[in-house]
Amino acid sequence: MPGWTDPKSARVSFDDWLELFDRVPDELIERYHYYGNNEAWSKYLFPPQMFAVYGMRHLRRLKFDNSLAALRMWGFVQNETERLFRARQTGRRVIATMGDLGAVPVIVNSYPKCVAFYPDCIWWTPFAMESRVLFDAAAELGIGDATCFSRAALGAFAKHSYFPDPDLVIASTGASCDDYSGVEQLAERFAREMLWVEVPMRCGMGPMGPMGLMLVKEYERVVEAMARLTGHELTEDELRAGIRRTNTVRKMVSRLRELAFGDAALAALEMMVIEFGNLHYYSDMDEWTAVLEHLLATAEGRTARGERMLPEDALRVVWVTPPADPLLLTYVEDAGARVVGTEYVINQALEIMDESRPPLEAIAESFMAASLIGTSKARTQSVIHQARKYEAEGVIISGILGGSHCAMEGRLIADYVKAELGLPVLEFDVTSPSREVARQIGTRIDAFLEVLRGRR
Repeated sequence: MPGWTDPKSARVSFDDWLELFDRVPDELIERYHYYGNNEAWSKYLFPPQMFAVYGMRHLRRLKFDNSLAALRMWGFVQNETERLFRARQTGRRVIATMGDLGAVPVIVNSYPKCVAFYPDCIWWTPFAMESRVLFDAAAELGIGDATCFSRAALGAFAKHSYFPDPDLVIASTGASCDDYSGVEQLAERFAREMLWVEVPMRCGMGPMGPMGLMLVKEYERVVEAMARLTGHELTEDELRAGIRRTNTVRKMVSRLRELAFGDAALAALEMMVIEFGNLHYYSDMDEWTAVLEHLLATAEGRTARGERMLPEDALRVVWVTPPADPLLLTYVEDAGARVVGTEYVINQALEIMDESRPPLEAIAESFMAASLIGTSKARTQSVIHQARKYEAEGVIISGILGGSHCAMEGRLIADYVKAELGLPVLEFDVTSPSREVARQIGTRIDAFLEVLRGRR
């Protein structure tokens, strides 16, 4: 980039990040905008202390990639709340999609001037803000601490300040998270309009068996609801174009996973943010695509130069279920390990859609690879495949306190991994927002990594 040369790749502290930002030329700060315009209000490359002052206190405890591409990514992601309110102000329809994690936004974003987002992803906000405000708001509405952290989305609906009131809420039910189904039912009271979409169970048949065809019918209902809302009849060409744009994103993320897991070109924290971008592109698909292109060029360059974000002798682990507290990823890397595979319950958002199929069938077929609509054994196969591919030495499963599928599934996954690969598995539940990793969890991680070292 003109006026900027990335330093040698490294993970840096928040204070180091501030010093790096001071070196960014004004020309670059002015270059990056969201929603494809050049107005002052659409800039997003800001100093990190701005986001910390606005409440993202956890940023002060993390370690970050020191490239310009990563600085740009963090600015873009942290700007999403403002971007959603700007979407409403600039005449865009704001659609909340809930529960399916990755499929319905492909349809919504194919409509002109429509923006899809996931209230589900608010579940990280209490940890990022080191605050129970959203959990307390959810408790007042009937969902307390015995429920998955996704209940933070209900608190956000109630407060009307984390995103604009959606024009439409599209909520998935059926073979979906039990806890989040409860969140969706209570969130309905805050919705102008709510469309329920039935998600089928995957029962071992081909992806376009009866369950896949049922899902196509549900997506036809989404198209009908969007047509009523927007007054626009979506053409097949528009939907095919939406699938192509989505596949472009998914292919770049697939390549970034290879570079990160195989060559340590990116660290685990940035990779988690990148993977979850496949869900709704942080509410601006075009600019998120440009951010990914920047990250991919950075990672490819590092690999070509033989640069690594983490030592070559770092312990290799596969991580199962996204850690609600991102500080855990920093902690594990500081302790001498690196993540070489993930199963973050969003496998459906990583699948490349078949562009030769009728569009709704292509979307349904990709969703039938979803992490949580089949058996635990089927989900574990992704873990086992990655562990073999990247020669993992252990598996970490970070459950969610109160998350029903975590309580039922964590031990099953651990047993399957041990039986098939003979690898050690660490399983624990993340509890509540805190300024540091809970002592018990930290001790267990340290002991687990010592076991892995002893097996070398």
